[in-house]
Amino acid sequence: MQKILVGFVFVLAAGMIFMSQSLYTVDETEQAIVLQFGQPIGTEGENLIKTPGLHFKLPFIQQVRYFDSRILSVDPAPERMNISSDDRGSVLRNAADGEEAADLGAEVSGEPILVDSFARYRITDPLAFLKTLQTVDTATTRIGGIMSNATRNVLGQTTLREILSEKRSEIMNEIRETVNAALQDGGFGVEIVDIRIVRADLTDKLRTSTVNRMITERRERATETRAKGRELALEIRSKAEKERTIILAEANKKAQIIRGEGDRTAIKTYTDAYNKDPDFYSFLRSMEAYENSFGEEGTQLILSPDSAFLRYLRSVEGR
Repeated sequence: MQKILVGFVFVLAAGMIFMSQSLYTVDETEQAIVLQFGQPIGTEGENLIKTPGLHFKLPFIQQVRYFDSRILSVDPAPERMNISSDDRGSVLRNAADGEEAADLGAEVSGEPILVDSFARYRITDPLAFLKTLQTVDTATTRIGGIMSNATRNVLGQTTLREILSEKRSEIMNEIRETVNAALQDGGFGVEIVDIRIVRADLTDKLRTSTVNRMITERRERATETRAKGRELALEIRSKAEKERTIILAEANKKAQIIRGEGDRTAIKTYTDAYNKDPDFYSFLRSMEAYENSFGEEGTQLILSPDSAFLRYLRSVEGR
């Protein structure tokens, strides 16, 4: 009886070991490759297991390697990189001739910044990933190095103004495409989903020069605005002075015309009155002269009694 019990336990244990070596599960977040003696079995694509659940393999001679099917991250440490100091970096990016780009690059002085970036990638070909990178840690190191080189090359042709402008997305896309091209050429079986620069800090020297340059630009803009204001004010004053001169000249012209017409009317009135009654006109004019001469207090006249000016004081007829 004891031998039967021992045999049953042995068979049960062997069956459990066989089942554990024959069955394996694939999680929804994973994808797997079945290897036989370290080599993938079947044709390309047949050895890749993406369906989650319970699967069967040959015990002992086949092994299963699991790979994450989710998006993975690469977050390298911040690095110091050089950016272009002027807009000539865009000329380098568009240069078709390598020698011309090299000549231009010699004229562009770099300015250092601290760049903190990250990347998101997924494993698209587990077999290629297994052959080249094997582990996620190795992939993180290799992708981080490639991303650092690509970021350094792209930012070396980019100005700080472009990084802080709407062109930032184009710069990120250019880095991502550069990294993906390098990964594809290396046959790593991974694809970069996104690359972002989360921080681009200026060094103390560059920060000081940038602030001074901004102050200089604002002062130049303020000076230009003041100059335009003074020019506009001078133009307005000149125009107002011109209009004032024209208005005064026209007013004086009209006043002279009115004054001349008044004098002409007065002369005509005096002439008509004189022609109508010369004696009365002479008498009236003499009375006005007397009023103007004797009307003010303290006026003294030294005249001869026979003076013609006093003729109407001697006789009503003025004789």
